[in-house]
Amino acid sequence: MDSKTLSSSIAKFSAKFCNELDKSTSVVASPLSAEYILALVALGCEGPAHEEILQSLGFPEDDAIRSSFSSMSSQLKSIKGITLNVANRVYIQDGGYKLNSALESDAIKVFDAGLKTIDFGSGKAAQEINKWVESKTNQRIKDLLTSDSVNSDTRLVLVNALYFKGTWLKPFHKMMTYDRPFYVDESTTVDIPMMSAKEEFFYGESKDLGVQYLKMQYEGEEASMLVVLPEKVDGLNDVIKKLADGYDLLADVETLEETKVDVTIPKFKIETEIDLMEVLPKLGIKTIFEPADSGLTRMLDSDEKLFVSKGVQKAFIEVNEEGAEAAAASVGVVRTRRSLNPPPLIFAATREALWCVFIKGQMAFVARYKPDRTQLRTEL
Repeated sequence: MDSKTLSSSIAKFSAKFCNELDKSTSVVASPLSAEYILALVALGCEGPAHEEILQSLGFPEDDAIRSSFSSMSSQLKSIKGITLNVANRVYIQDGGYKLNSALESDAIKVFDAGLKTIDFGSGKAAQEINKWVESKTNQRIKDLLTSDSVNSDTRLVLVNALYFKGTWLKPFHKMMTYDRPFYVDESTTVDIPMMSAKEEFFYGESKDLGVQYLKMQYEGEEASMLVVLPEKVDGLNDVIKKLADGYDLLADVETLEETKVDVTIPKFKIETEIDLMEVLPKLGIKTIFEPADSGLTRMLDSDEKLFVSKGVQKAFIEVNEEGAEAAAASVGVVRTRRSLNPPPLIFAATREALWCVFIKGQMAFVARYKPDRTQLRTEL
């Protein structure tokens, strides 16, 4: 699978993932972080479970996973101009348990994952895992696992931690940030800090999707923020559904042109916790959660029947005048069964939009921002 095909698969999975998240409030997620965990699980299972993950992620077979994630891991290590940490770790129950030899090789060579034995029944395992996640996300992701997430029945915990911080190639000036009305629905606004600039940005429109696009690059020009702004105040849900149904967002992104744009966008911060055991079955990934027959037969050198007993992701994003910071961590717990000078175009994100962070062409984070309903004002 080449880089372009991989980017398309990740973008489609991201849209489907985002379509299943809470639509009533601000939310941020890293489908890419979830993909790392799911791809590793795919290499450790067979039967219906295996097919479900491959189909959901858009991979034809295991070798496509190996080549794609190995290549992506190498690319992300060499990125310029931003801070990026991508860390994977497999925790294995102490006491003679070992990863299947083929999966161990894939974990190390494909995902650059660290392996560590741990006593899940000690009562301190969750704390140790949480400290590792904090260290890899600049302390942004805390308490990923609760103390009761793991116990003596736990055999494996797979963790991906993803941290990003970038400075805008063209920063916003703080003196141009003012409180302005943001529409939470067609007739109601709330005043929030909005940043403004008249600069050369990549811009485009899609009549088919009913949106404006704005792409702002980070220093190094290997990462960018794409804002997908619906024409209608209440149009974001329809836009995300079209993306989830297969609309080719990346084809549109390739047509964007650099032009003078009068930009107004919100300054915001979002933190979200996502129960993957609720989201993934809606994407067709169900069997790995079944205690009786999960298909996880290639995970351990053991005859014990395993299943995924917990899946959670915590994510964070902050967008301000200097740039953006984002972090996410996903975990899967596996237990044994028991023109010349034209006037600038206007891009005013005064309504709910989709915010996408691309790193080396891969969609790493997605967010939708809706301010809290405080200090609401009804437009007359």
